Amino acid sequence: MTLVESGPSLLPIEKAKPEKLIYKRYTNQILKVVFIQGPIIAWTIYLVTTKILFSDTAKDLIDSKIQFLHQNDLHYVYISVYMVYLARLALVVNANGARAPTRLGRPDQHIYQVVGEDNKKQALVMMASDGVNGRFNRAQRGVMNMDEGLPIFLMNTLLVSVILGQVATFFLVPLYVYGRVKFAHDYKVSAEIRLSGFLFSMIAEHGMASMIALIAIKAALGDLIQF
Repeated sequence: MTLVESGPSLLPIEKAKPEKLIYKRYTNQILKVVFIQGPIIAWTIYLVTTKILFSDTAKDLIDSKIQFLHQNDLHYVYISVYMVYLARLALVVNANGARAPTRLGRPDQHIYQVVGEDNKKQALVMMASDGVNGRFNRAQRGVMNMDEGLPIFLMNTLLVSVILGQVATFFLVPLYVYGRVKFAHDYKVSAEIRLSGFLFSMIAEHGMASMIALIAIKAALGDLIQF
């Protein structure tokens, strides 16, 4: 066996990037999501729905639910869940930084090395990326990618739905479903075209997590926030 210079799921040598560089890049992206993009999505949806779309009865019901959270110190539940979401974002940054110098392409998530006396050239075992085998691997990765973030998204959806069921049911969850289905089908065709569907699902996921933060803030501060 010879050393794999390029091939299935292994990018050309010039594509290798320093871990620190990519770690910093992903950190900056995540900080924008947490402090700018996510809050804009959450507060915009909240204000548009509660101030324009919802009836007075629906608004009063939402206010009473948030007041119930405030009176019973249940905002700590939302704060805790949001902290778990932040922890997963930190792990994503860590993993993507470590991936950068390996040249490992998608859909591969691990690099396996052949060991033994005959393996003098550090041969690697990679996923098939061509033909029907590669098509299946990418389709399977579409499933696994959804599964990886599903527990947190479901938890966020349940907690948001208790307070703002209409927002979850008619806005963020349909966007998530569309994004995930499009992502998986596009990924099956080619890893290069998967990102448009992924973007829709990320808007939904980060938007839902930011709704958790919004509810936590309103529940913690109570009457101090009058909108």
